[in-house]
Amino acid sequence: MTGHQDAGATGARVRHYYDANTWKFLVSGNQRAIHRELWGPGVTSADEAVHHAHTLVLDELGPADSRVLDLGCGVGTTALHLAQRRPVEVVGVSISPAQVRLAQRFAARNERLQGSVRFRTADFTDLPHELTGFDLAVAIESFVHADPAAAFFREAARALRPGGALVVIDDFRLCAPSDPRLSDVRDGWHMATLLSEPEAARLAAAAGLDLQVSRDLSSLQRLGRPRDRLVRAAQPVLRRLRSRSVWAQSMVGGDALQRCHRQGLLAYRLLRFVRGS
Repeated sequence: MTGHQDAGATGARVRHYYDANTWKFLVSGNQRAIHRELWGPGVTSADEAVHHAHTLVLDELGPADSRVLDLGCGVGTTALHLAQRRPVEVVGVSISPAQVRLAQRFAARNERLQGSVRFRTADFTDLPHELTGFDLAVAIESFVHADPAAAFFREAARALRPGGALVVIDDFRLCAPSDPRLSDVRDGWHMATLLSEPEAARLAAAAGLDLQVSRDLSSLQRLGRPRDRLVRAAQPVLRRLRSRSVWAQSMVGGDALQRCHRQGLLAYRLLRFVRGS
């Protein structure tokens, strides 16, 4: 996977999950982005909502920042979006070879970005040693797959230059870790890491990353869309199929995620950490 060791059992499950499901996510989603729509200020369309997370990341880029590491890059949509709008080099890593192949294919279609973006298959808890010196690292809805989370922060800190920033946009737990209502979303979306914000801050601090910004984006989600209601109605069938279908697992997990947000068990947040000197 990374050139020096294979992913563990959790990594293998996540890899299979995305290898099997990515093309379905693309068919059912917008703008080739495998993350949630965020209806922030001034957003008036689904396409803009898909890219609002990218807008938030662009806001975190300093004027002199030139190198970005995308941790859990999906099919490269974030990397391409950033490189099209700022003169930056972006390296994306995904544990899924299927995603990396698609990311490389999409990047090849834009001749202007040749040399500005590149992708490789890697586990972000055990990054290739040569990935260092980045100004910004970003993880959009990928941190929850980190196993262990401490290794994610350790590797992110190692990859950043002193003073570099890590931006994580993801779900964080507001309830006890043992709450049984989290089980379906953990299992369905292979969430090895579902931490509270204070837990994440402590692990990051141990790796030399200080939490400096925390923003609650939960209200920017649109829960209960017509498609979500259809998935909800199909739950009895999907639950019977999930032992045989990773797509059914995903649909059960997605419905559970919405339920957990409605019940106040999860928050969708942007956290910005900075590596010390």
